[in-house]
Amino acid sequence: MNSLTEKMKPLFWDDNKLIYSKYNKVYSREPGKNDILLFEFPVSKIKKMLNSNGLIYRLLRSGVGASAKFKDNYYFVFNKGIYRYQISKKTLTKEYEFVLGRGPLQFTVVENLAGFSDSIIFGEYFGNHERNIVNIMRRNENGCWSEIYTFPRGELNHIHALVPDYDRGKIWVLSGDFGHSASIYQASSNFKKVKPILVGSQKYRACVAFPYKNGLLYATDTQMESNSIRFMTCSGGQWSSEKILDINGSCIYGTELKDYFVFSTSTEPSEKNNSRISRLLDNKPAPGILKNKSDIISFRKKDAKIEIVASFEKDIWPYRLFQFGGVMFPSYSDRNNVLYSYLVASKNNDLSTAKYNLDNL
Repeated sequence: MNSLTEKMKPLFWDDNKLIYSKYNKVYSREPGKNDILLFEFPVSKIKKMLNSNGLIYRLLRSGVGASAKFKDNYYFVFNKGIYRYQISKKTLTKEYEFVLGRGPLQFTVVENLAGFSDSIIFGEYFGNHERNIVNIMRRNENGCWSEIYTFPRGELNHIHALVPDYDRGKIWVLSGDFGHSASIYQASSNFKKVKPILVGSQKYRACVAFPYKNGLLYATDTQMESNSIRFMTCSGGQWSSEKILDINGSCIYGTELKDYFVFSTSTEPSEKNNSRISRLLDNKPAPGILKNKSDIISFRKKDAKIEIVASFEKDIWPYRLFQFGGVMFPSYSDRNNVLYSYLVASKNNDLSTAKYNLDNL
């Protein structure tokens, strides 16, 4: 570890500026300059006071969620809404309110992808055990968020990620969670065509994937069985998934550096407890979690060398009440090999950011 910053969550890179948050405040950090406060999300004094406590902060699922830069705007999920910060005018506008869930796991920026309009998009992410309809949403030039594709009732629980593949001119749709909903789809022609590629197995349940060489590198995200980093390829028109390496737990977060793909494993509970109280108080890891810790795993692009960069033990608090143990990363990190890693539900340095230089591995 090169450094540690408390109560700081890195969100994304805008060229050489790191955009980060401290609860409801969003800052910009540029080398050789003082950090700049860009804005504050509107929050009551009572909420500010409550969220000064780390456990309450986790209990309330506070802080900034998915975020991204697209054209002259920054986009953020905060308090079940999407906010747009216009960089040139320094104005903050709430554009969208989530009715179901707290927002997507991530935004996807689509630029110069053959067959697709430049846009910022996301897949709907909420519990949805009933498998109601699930939409892919896009922002139009008028600031309205609307459906560009709808998965019908009975197909998905939710969408984990939308992954542009510039070599193929496609977007990979990663969905979950159970039964036939754990699948990987391929979209083309501005989502006019969306077809299933690998369907109905926890081996195909993923949140993080990277187009790599002639296939798709991804890590599984399941609490039900052992997890792995896998490589998906197509031969004779048939796609298949091959295990590369077993990993400690489910993978929800990842990022791309200049020379590395990075995954992190999470700790989470099982689905076995039936009563609501026992589910909320469960602090025992699920069968798919080998040890109650989170690993940062690097995959070197040039030779596929895999290493564990760091590991963080989970704290004692129940998963569903106080969040899974995990490590999050800022997006658009591919300018260099410096990795900012935000720790959640960690026994040590909780809600802080550890910095690593993977050039020193």
